[in-house]
Amino acid sequence: MSIKTKAVQTVVCSVASVLAIVFTIDSELTTSEQGLSHVANEEGCRLKPYQCSADVWTAGLGHTKSVTPEMVFTEQQAAVYFVEDISAAEQVVNKHINQTASQGEYDMMVSFVFNLGTGNFTRSTLLKKFNQGDHQGACNEYPRWVFVNGKDCRLKQSNCAGIPKRRTKEQHVCLNGW
Repeated sequence: MSIKTKAVQTVVCSVASVLAIVFTIDSELTTSEQGLSHVANEEGCRLKPYQCSADVWTAGLGHTKSVTPEMVFTEQQAAVYFVEDISAAEQVVNKHINQTASQGEYDMMVSFVFNLGTGNFTRSTLLKKFNQGDHQGACNEYPRWVFVNGKDCRLKQSNCAGIPKRRTKEQHVCLNGW
C-alpha cells in the first residue's frame, strides 16, 4: 500500500464531516446535537480500524461491533454505524432509568453506555443513585470511571489520558447542562 493511500485511509475522516452526514440520517434519536457532538469528538474518527485503549478493534466514530483489522470504512458507513450505536445506547438508558432526566443528564448517560458498555452502566452506582432521585450524586460518579483494563488513566504511563478528561466533561454537563 502506498504512503498516499495509507494517509488517505487514516487522515481523511473528519468528525465534522461524519456528523454532517449523521444529522441528515432519518432517525428517532433523542440525544441532543450537543450530545452527539460530544460523543463523536471524544471518540474521534478513523476509517481504518485501530485498537483502542481497551484493546478492542474500533473504527468510524467509536464503532466496535464486528470490526476487524482489515476493514476500511467510508464516512457514510461511519455515520450509519454511529447512529445505530447511539440508538442502542439510548435503548439501554431508556430501559434502565426510572426518573426523568434533563437533556444533559440523558446525553451523558448515553455517552457512558456508548463508551463503557451496557453491563458497566446497569451495575453502576451512577444508575443506582440516579434511580433513587440523587441526580447530583449520580453526576458525581463520572470521575470514578477512569480505569481501562485495570490501568488508571490518570497516570501518564497508562496512555489513556483522554478518559479522565472525558469523565470531567460528562460530570460537568450532567450537573450543569449544556
